[in-house]
Amino acid sequence: MRLEACLEEIGRRSTWQHGAQLRSMIGLEWVRAALRCTDTLTIRRRKLPNEAVVWLVVGMALFRNRSIDAVVKHLELALPGEAVRPSPAGGRVSSAAIAQARNRVGSEPLAELFRTTAEKWTEECAGQNRWRDLGVFAIDGSTLRIPDTSSNEETFGRPGSGRSKAGYPQARIVGVLAAGSRVMSDFAIGALGQSETVLARPLVEKIPDRSVVILDRGFVDHAMFARIPAGGTDRHFLCRAKANLVATRVRSFSRTDSLVEITVSATRRREDPTLPKTLVVRLIQYRIKGFRASRLLTSMLDAQRFPASDLVALYHKRWEIETAYDELKTHTLEREESIRSRSADLVVQEIHGLLIAYNLIRVMMARAAKAAGMEPARMSFRNSLVAIQVFLVMGPASAPGSLPGLYRKLCAELALLVLPERRARQYPRAVKVKMSNYKRKTF
Repeated sequence: MRLEACLEEIGRRSTWQHGAQLRSMIGLEWVRAALRCTDTLTIRRRKLPNEAVVWLVVGMALFRNRSIDAVVKHLELALPGEAVRPSPAGGRVSSAAIAQARNRVGSEPLAELFRTTAEKWTEECAGQNRWRDLGVFAIDGSTLRIPDTSSNEETFGRPGSGRSKAGYPQARIVGVLAAGSRVMSDFAIGALGQSETVLARPLVEKIPDRSVVILDRGFVDHAMFARIPAGGTDRHFLCRAKANLVATRVRSFSRTDSLVEITVSATRRREDPTLPKTLVVRLIQYRIKGFRASRLLTSMLDAQRFPASDLVALYHKRWEIETAYDELKTHTLEREESIRSRSADLVVQEIHGLLIAYNLIRVMMARAAKAAGMEPARMSFRNSLVAIQVFLVMGPASAPGSLPGLYRKLCAELALLVLPERRARQYPRAVKVKMSNYKRKTF
């Protein structure tokens, strides 16, 4: 009998309903395909099968305010006690067994599942992510605090501070966000000491054709400027110019809009011989009332097809990825000090689960926004997260046949969670930080 047939037979004969709610959102076939690609699919009967471990890692992100044991219990991820070898714990799975199960599965299946779901959901939401027939993506980086263990510090590094070392090691992430739907289409994890630009390079190569990538000025890089347009058909970049930009004007469209030539340094060309000696880009100068004057660089050289005023408005969609990182840390992670995993591989596993959970919420919001005739940015992330949490907790308490009705009710509820239109910002963004006078605890 084929492996898939064995799995289906086991599922049909068992009374186990593990992850039924998550299965309605993340297809079981996607999970099994991820396990199969990474050689972690098995038909062995365990209290916590590998498919359930995958859903557990996603559930850990969706229920950051609950213990991992509680996530297993509330999502009914464990097989019934009578279906496996008897144990003192009965149907309950011990914390040690959960840790062993996570180590057994590792990070690769979660990485594969993220790639599968991100591709499917980005494609599903493509219609909400268009500007002048181009897909709009934003790239930026952030950091996540991770538990203070020697393994994590050795792998990811710990930032310094003016007084001493920081309290927690940190992992660096760089993401590619579909700016309209806010679905994270791709991301990379690295050590804190790695440059965001270096982590972004392989991500840029996978940007689809007929798209524009919005970059922060920290990503001003001649190699990226050359590779984005050359790496596909009708691919463009849009970013903020640094204050020390040196360029020669080639052609003027208006007083504030012109084509300029940038000379690539000899040092940079020695590092990368494929770079040309010069790059021709478009330079747009503008100023918003109450803010300093700014300049944009872009490969969209056609002033008729891409008016300067439209490009200025488009650039500020870069803040969508900043908002996405805020939703990850403030709402999904409940502003906790760090994520939970204490070893490097499980940190990578958990971060992939976190991004899958975030995308799950976002794609549900995008579907609700489409039903309500709104932009996804008008939907409330916090309230959507709470509604999805309630659905996942109430599912096991309901009859299996009522699950489709509960799912339809969830979709209808999400469509009502519409925020007021965004107000025009009158003051520059600023952060006030109160530094503590106490020393960092080192023991």
